[in-house]
This record gives sequence, C-alpha cells and structure tokens, in this order.
Amino acid sequence: MYYQNIIINTFKHFQGFTKSSYIVTNICLLNLKKNKFITYLPQINKIKEHYRTYELKSSSQIFIISGSFLFNLFKPEKEKDEVEELTMTIKRSILLIQKEEFLKAEQMLHIALRQAQTLQHYDGITYVYDVMANLAYDLNDFKKAEKLFISVLKRLIAKGIPEDDLAVIHISIKIADIYDKIGNVEKAENGYKFCLENLQNHLAKDSENQDVLQLLGLNLEKYASMLFSRAQYTDALKYFIQAYDVSIKVNGEDSEQTVVLLNDLGSANYMLQKYDKAIEYLTKAAELGNINTYTHIIEGERLAKDGNNEESMIEAKKCLEKIKSLIS
Repeated sequence: MYYQNIIINTFKHFQGFTKSSYIVTNICLLNLKKNKFITYLPQINKIKEHYRTYELKSSSQIFIISGSFLFNLFKPEKEKDEVEELTMTIKRSILLIQKEEFLKAEQMLHIALRQAQTLQHYDGITYVYDVMANLAYDLNDFKKAEKLFISVLKRLIAKGIPEDDLAVIHISIKIADIYDKIGNVEKAENGYKFCLENLQNHLAKDSENQDVLQLLGLNLEKYASMLFSRAQYTDALKYFIQAYDVSIKVNGEDSEQTVVLLNDLGSANYMLQKYDKAIEYLTKAAELGNINTYTHIIEGERLAKDGNNEESMIEAKKCLEKIKSLIS
C-alpha cells in the first residue's frame, strides 16, 4: 500500500494585496510585449509564497487540517490532572507558534512529548508529533518534517486508522510536497495521485464534504504547481482548472485563493502560447482583486531610470496607465 511504501522508503533512504499589481503587470506585459513574460517569473514565485490560502500560510494555521483530525482523537475517557497538564502544555506550544516564537515552541513541545510519554498516552504522543511535524514543515526543515510525518502515519495506521482517512491523506499531501521540494519527483507524483484517487472516492460518497473539498483543492494545486515547474504545461493547466473549480465552490469566486489560481491559469495558458486565454484569466483576476498598489511597476520604472533604459521606462509608464484605467 502507498503509505507503507512511504514508510519503508523513508527509513531506507532518509532525507497590502501586492499580487494585484503583479496581475495587472502581467496583463500589460501580455498585451504589449508577450515575449518578455519570463522576466516576471520571480514575481510569480513571490506571490505564490505569500498568498496561498490552501497552503495554511501562517504558522498560526499549520495544524488546521491534520491537527484538527488528530485533536479529535485526543480525548481520554477519564480526565486526570496529568492529562490536563499535558493538554495545557500543548496549547501553550501552539500559542507560541502563533506568536512566531518558534524556538520556545519547540522547547515546549519537547516538554509535552515527555509528559505524553510518561503518561503512555498514545494519542497525546501522536498529536505532539503532528504539531512538531507541521512546525518543521512550516520552517522548511523538510528532512525533520518528513521523519515526523512518517512517525505520525505509522502511529495512526497502528491505531487502526484506514489508509483513506482524511488525516492520512492530508499528511500524505504534505509528504508529497516535501518530496517535490527535495527533488524526488517520482515519489511526489505517486503521492499526489494516491491522494487524488482517495479524495475522489470520498467525493463520490459525499460531494459536498468541505473537508474533502479543501484537501482536494490543496492536492490539485500542489500537483499542478509541480507539473508547471517541470514544464508539463498541458497537464498543469488541467489540474489548475480543477483546483480553480474547487476553490470557487469552497471559497467563492472573489476569494484570494481563487484570484491566485486565475493567475496560475493565465501563466499556464501563456506558456502554451494561448495568449488570448492568458489575458482573459489575468484580466479577470485583476477585476476580482483589490487593486490598490503599484509597487512592482513603480519599482520597475525607478530601476529603468537608474539604468537609463528608455525602452523599459516607456513600458513601465504604459503599465501604470493601464493600472490607473482599471481602477478608475
């Protein structure tokens, strides 16, 4: 089974809304000089890093999905002082993470782990591992996150949690993303396909389940992004479209996540030389977004002046005029 392969292989081979101005920049670029689109790819990466709402983008949200499922397991039949103390220690750890005091949070989590181990509280240990894993993942310590997520998976499976449980699927998405980030594309792709198959099975039983839809959107977007980064633009576009449809259903048409996916759709269409479609998606993103800053374009104009680049100055002015016309 897929999760068993992950476990075996891991231990064998252990390893302001600024995007709106970016979107308008892309519209200008596509309309005026399509062949220079590539110069804006660094901005694409910056936007994706900071505005992924499916991505649980701040440390205060890192356990919204997998942690919430595990938290449901963490309910002892008999409340004891020691268990209440463990619960409080975990809550303090989470509060420290929310305050971005990560070193203190990790120290507190180790205290919680010792408490859980002393109590031999199986679910408590599992939950602490999950919080630790998400913290490491959020801090880009992927080796550590992978090891901890594998431990959580093993403990869930040992407890009798089925392979298609949403907690298992969400952790598997995180592990697939880790494999993508460390360059193990085959494992990443296998992971995304495993999750996609199981989520589609869940949807066949309950098409309105919000937890399933959120995980499906996360999985589709990450898989599409990986395909895009490997220049598999046709497949990337297919999965971006599916992620976009899910985002509309879960978040609404004018949500931040939906706007970002419109930008992804524009980028994928551009790379496939479908310029009219790219402009259509990017224009829609600009219309839905709250265009209130010209940061990137103004910076481009300043750099053009500093570099004495007359062509770039003309281009920047045209884009500024385009932005003004869109927000007027």
